[in-house]
Amino acid sequence: MARVNPNRLGIVLAVMMAAWHGLWLVLVATGVGQTVADFVLQLHFMEPDVMVQPFTIGGAAALLAVAAAAGYVAGVVGASLWNCLSAWCVHEAAGATTMTRSPAK
Repeated sequence: MARVNPNRLGIVLAVMMAAWHGLWLVLVATGVGQTVADFVLQLHFMEPDVMVQPFTIGGAAALLAVAAAAGYVAGVVGASLWNCLSAWCVHEAAGATTMTRSPAK
């Protein structure tokens, strides 16, 4: 199995999470956020009793920073788990009975 670069996947997920939340910020800033939130909650069989707060630059910056950080951490952890488990699977498939570290390339 191919090795995944944890930093690269972390950056990709950070950008994707920030972009997704950036879209939400555009909806809130244009006044469409409440309608979208109500619709999404109803799709999930929930009563839409939440209220979208007014848009603020500080809140927007915090949301983007937290979303990007969470995406980065998720990417690094996911790639690290992938690399660890794929090395273990390859090791087991080779018939080895103990885990050993493969030499660096």
